[in-house]
Amino acid sequence: MNCSKKLQHLVLASAMVLGLNVTAHAQDTTNIEQFSLYHPSISGSYLAGRGAFEDRENDLAASYFLDALEADWGNIALLDRAFVSLVAAGRVDEAEMVAKQLLSVEPENELARIAVGVVALKERRYASALKALEGMSKDSLFGITGNVIWSWALTEERGGLAGVENLEPISQPGFKNFLVFQSALMADLAGNASQANALYEQAYEADPFVFRIVEAYARFLGNQGKHDEALDVIQRYNDRGLTHVNIEVLGETLQQKKRPGRMSDNVQQGAAETLRGLSSALSREQASDISIVLMRLASYLHPKSDLIKFSIADLMERAERYETANALYAQVDRKSPLHGQALVRTAENLQEIGDIDEAIRKLSNLANTMPDNLTAVIALGDALRRDKRYGEAAKAYDRALDMTGGERAIDWHLHYVRGIAFEREGEWEKAESDFLKALELNPDQPQVLNYLGYSWVDQELQLERALDMIEKAVALRPEDGYIVDSLGWAYYRLERFEEAAETLERAARLSPSDPTINDHLGDAYWQVNRKREARFQWSIALELAGEDDAELIEEIREKLDGNLSALKRVAELSN
Repeated sequence: MNCSKKLQHLVLASAMVLGLNVTAHAQDTTNIEQFSLYHPSISGSYLAGRGAFEDRENDLAASYFLDALEADWGNIALLDRAFVSLVAAGRVDEAEMVAKQLLSVEPENELARIAVGVVALKERRYASALKALEGMSKDSLFGITGNVIWSWALTEERGGLAGVENLEPISQPGFKNFLVFQSALMADLAGNASQANALYEQAYEADPFVFRIVEAYARFLGNQGKHDEALDVIQRYNDRGLTHVNIEVLGETLQQKKRPGRMSDNVQQGAAETLRGLSSALSREQASDISIVLMRLASYLHPKSDLIKFSIADLMERAERYETANALYAQVDRKSPLHGQALVRTAENLQEIGDIDEAIRKLSNLANTMPDNLTAVIALGDALRRDKRYGEAAKAYDRALDMTGGERAIDWHLHYVRGIAFEREGEWEKAESDFLKALELNPDQPQVLNYLGYSWVDQELQLERALDMIEKAVALRPEDGYIVDSLGWAYYRLERFEEAAETLERAARLSPSDPTINDHLGDAYWQVNRKREARFQWSIALELAGEDDAELIEEIREKLDGNLSALKRVAELSN
């Protein structure tokens, strides 16, 4: 971390200690006031650490919290923050030492127990792992996680199905199939093929489209010599319109009648999959701090796993730590099936930090040097479209559709984005054809229903059909302000102004910062003779408009100046 960044956190911390009005950080349950009164240096380090942690600068945060701990080693709040930050930074060995101290003052801290158990499992001290994790709760997230890791240690320590049997009594809602899948991996590693088969089949039938379940079950069948059955499992996944590079590579192995090997070759890899799977599930629920901690523990147990490296990078990307993410993507092995995707994601992150030209250059090189890399070709199209090079983007999507055939269910998205490129390029007939094809492949896709419906409305084409499509999109995505705006605008074009105003008010509540929505609401207010409110909404829209909204800005200024020609879209104005 550079010095300026560290200085930024220290300045912020100093401001907070001095009582200045700093609103960037939420209130904390820790009693900061007592730190400030008696230990200002502790308080400063703590607050700087908290700021760094909130910015996902986990390594820096850990250093600050450790500085604070030097003066107050028994403080539970500091121990907890230092421990979590160390794990999130990937400094698990250091975190274990802090975890042990934390457990001496807070013995029931489940996450600290998990970390101690994970380190023992990594070092093959199975008795110590069992001791650290014994008796954990069977009705909490961390408690159940600890039980699964305890079961992996038990699988190695006692052999057989001891680990599987430990998981059977856990009946917490929402965990059933996860535990069945973990039990299948344990039975597979223990060599009990019949039990593993029954458990894999149960997990697969409950969740046949989770790629790790598909991969593990297909691997198991392939290892049993049941290559055709394994390929059927993969085909069902593909028929759903799903793809994953690991599944593609596995399918090639099975086509050659080779045994692909287990997903987990030892208990360390098995426990790593436990932690990776939970982290992945939690990240879908936006539990990012916990997700990063669990994924780092997974990486500690299985440091050679490119999937876990990729997953940590993905989490950092979601946290908008793009440079950190790219450093992690660079660690994905060149021979890994995920290497090509890591290169693509690296280029996409360059777009996020503002280097669109370099992103396009890298993606162009990838698309040329890896001509079979569909992800790279699609990403190139997306980058060109983002840079408003719509004709070039359409050509990239042409190439992608040539690669896929354009008839898979998942290809709706390619037709959709190519349609957008055509529409922005002014080639409406081609755009309309692509949107209709996307709906043929995915009739209930709200984005396409909305985009095509809105485009028809804006051109005063097929208004009744467009209204039906947009109403369907709103029913599918009732909290999407942009789709609700489309419905309001359809009402407006049909001169149903009262309904338009009511619907556009709802759209503005859902997406209050969008200039187009506020402009539409102003137009609707004008038509229902709410002229003062109309001018107010136009003023808001003008304030919100950016440099990319030049045409909109001109229209709004004309309306505010009394030139209402922009409202000529309807038959008659209200004066």
